[in-house]
Amino acid sequence: MRKNNEGALTRRGTSALVRHREPREEYLTPVADIFETSDAFVVRLDMPGAKKESLVVSAEPMLITVKGPVEKYHTDPARTLVSETVTKAYYRVFNLTRGLDHTRIQAEFEDGVLTMTIPKNDEMKLKEIPIQ
Repeated sequence: MRKNNEGALTRRGTSALVRHREPREEYLTPVADIFETSDAFVVRLDMPGAKKESLVVSAEPMLITVKGPVEKYHTDPARTLVSETVTKAYYRVFNLTRGLDHTRIQAEFEDGVLTMTIPKNDEMKLKEIPIQ
């Protein structure tokens, strides 16, 4: 009988390989609202339990990644009777299209909401054509 922390044993001929279960971190996907203005896209993520100091927002030419742990709500040394809160980490990735400037993204965090403003390049901005 196997213990819960052991994996399956695979046998081939005289060889054996034991696969141990690897601890995997599970992530919460924060819900998002995305808005478009004339100059930028605005992304708002609900991230209750996150703290500004522990969030990481990283951007590369075609990708934005947001991650950060969910802090425990109760840190007092009382005996826990019921715990329905989750202590996982947030993780969300957004693909960017050409025409967005990943080098000028601004991020703000207030009251559990992360707001990212992603500026448009001139090529993506709406151009009005004068009528003659």
